[in-house]
Amino acid sequence: MKKDKFLLYFSTLISGILITMFISAFLTFLGLTETSLFLEKWLINWFYASIIAFPIILTVRPISIKISQKIANILFSK
Repeated sequence: MKKDKFLLYFSTLISGILITMFISAFLTFLGLTETSLFLEKWLINWFYASIIAFPIILTVRPISIKISQKIANILFSK
């Protein structure tokens, strides 16, 4: 595997882990009435969110880059 591919996949993995960590913690906290269950519920929610997020980010990223490039070309073309 080349360095640029490794960086793409590894940065996507790290981003997915960090983003899902914060979002799942926030939503788990809001959804619980018994806060003593937070850690137990949050860890499983975070696990599921991380499994879903990684392939979704890999799929959506190229699409978002193309859309961003088209919008930037429209906004900054002279």
